[in-house]
Amino acid sequence: MDYQQCKCYQFLSRNGLIISVLIGVALGFAFGFGLRPLAPSDDVITWIGLPGEIYMRLLKMLILPLIVASIITGTASMNPKTNGRLSVVSFCYILLSVAVGAVIAIILFFLIEPGSSISLSGLGDKSYSVRRTIETSDMFADMIRNFFPDNVITACFQKTQTKYSQISRTVIVNGTNSTVIEVHKVLSSASGFNILGLIVVCMLFGVTASNLGERVRLFINFFDNISILVIHLLNWIIWLTPVGVASLIVTAILRAADIKSVFTSMGMFVLAHSIGIVFHQLVLIPLIYFIATRKNPIYFLGFCLRPCLTVFGPPSTAVGIPDMLKTLDENLHVDPRVSHFFVPVAVSLCRCGSCIFICLSALFLAQLEGMTISASNVVIIGLLSTAGAMAVTPVPSSSIISILVVLSSIGIETHNVGLLMALEWYNDRIRTTSNATTMVLGAVIVEKICRTCLRTNQESEDHKPTPEKPLYDSEIQVLVGIEDKRSTED
Repeated sequence: MDYQQCKCYQFLSRNGLIISVLIGVALGFAFGFGLRPLAPSDDVITWIGLPGEIYMRLLKMLILPLIVASIITGTASMNPKTNGRLSVVSFCYILLSVAVGAVIAIILFFLIEPGSSISLSGLGDKSYSVRRTIETSDMFADMIRNFFPDNVITACFQKTQTKYSQISRTVIVNGTNSTVIEVHKVLSSASGFNILGLIVVCMLFGVTASNLGERVRLFINFFDNISILVIHLLNWIIWLTPVGVASLIVTAILRAADIKSVFTSMGMFVLAHSIGIVFHQLVLIPLIYFIATRKNPIYFLGFCLRPCLTVFGPPSTAVGIPDMLKTLDENLHVDPRVSHFFVPVAVSLCRCGSCIFICLSALFLAQLEGMTISASNVVIIGLLSTAGAMAVTPVPSSSIISILVVLSSIGIETHNVGLLMALEWYNDRIRTTSNATTMVLGAVIVEKICRTCLRTNQESEDHKPTPEKPLYDSEIQVLVGIEDKRSTED
């Protein structure tokens, strides 16, 4: 009996956070649907969502120092050859994983055809309206600009963004006054830290520190200590996850407009999206993991449960960085040099789950508008969705912006995007968990491919000659005294 109690205690101590988060998720849905008939006021909903908001603010507060410290220490611990190979392999994995999301979405669209069973006229005023002028070229130009920030300090709280201003002027055409509206582009900035630029800057600092070696050891140790400190602090904050997740879910459900009619009208689309996420997360990822490592994928999915639950509540992959690093370092035993480099980079670019949603949404809305879904249109939508998913920022509901870009590029009106916003509280959460699982798998595969290079680097570091310790004045005096004694005896 004592043995059974000991085993039960060990199980609860290892999985206490996961169990408590699951309870928080269940309570969140229960209270959310239970309080909807009472129609609570906006003030009540605000106070219900306050714990979740505080939880999010605490996590966001520590994301920036964790990314900076992890990338600098990760790149500084490797030689330039290893850094180059690791960067190339990481980017190739991210690009392929996002492209796979587009392929899954295209296959699901033709199998289920979610737009064929929905009539826009039946939705009436229950559909929302989203209008925004976005040009594809400007979006990707801003992404390239943000890769190279002109000020490291401002990159911590601002990013470059093209904005549009409209100027009306009157012109005379054939003796008649006509109003002409001119749209001018202005290179401005938007709030929010420039994660892409910070990654590039930190990689440059890390590679340079790796080349300088012992001369900048204090610099490397400083950021290494920051990384350790932030991870320990995050381990404390992460125990607030059950309360934060429950609060965020209750607030999302209470603020949804008409869940019943939305589920009825959008059921086929939500079904297609859910099938795509389930197939990717529970079939494709375990299969790839088994092929790459020849290990049991069930254990892998069990280890991924904690990061998935962490990102499910907010929903944002950025807040799952500490749990992903903890899972990779302690459970999957991935080389910290790989995990601390790959995870922050993947958080900025790896969006397989988001690509499934973006591509499926674009095809769905194009079908609603009566557009002929030809092979060329499918290829264009797939390519734009892949590129757009990699440009998505790791914040809630940012994939909607990429959908607007894709629709504008193929000449589809964007006013029906509001249909997707009605269930965004659900779609965003399930695709975020898929993104997190893809990142964990990516770190495992990247380490598998780069293992030989990493081992060679480690062996070269171990065989470096240890620098002779300098003699201090007291030691020199002792040696001089010994030599004098020997000369006297002779």
